[in-house]
Amino acid sequence: MKRYHFIYEELRRSREELLDCLLKADGNSPIICYIQAELQDVEHALAKIEAGDFGKCEMSGELLPAGLLGMVPTARTGEDIKMMEAYLRKPLYS
Repeated sequence: MKRYHFIYEELRRSREELLDCLLKADGNSPIICYIQAELQDVEHALAKIEAGDFGKCEMSGELLPAGLLGMVPTARTGEDIKMMEAYLRKPLYS
């Protein structure tokens, strides 16, 4: 867990912010489902760090790129990473 201490602390802060948003949100707000989904992803990532499984693809067990995990620590699979990489590429023509 020491290796991912910074990510762990960032996820803990995110969890607190999301919980605070849920407490303050109007019960009929359509955004609540998105906040709850993000909270579940954050909780899952925290549990993976605590269990020593963070940074591994949930499908193949292969290591995920640490640089992208630093940006999106809730990524779960290599497929998630591929989708992110597609959006992070620079265009060939400007």
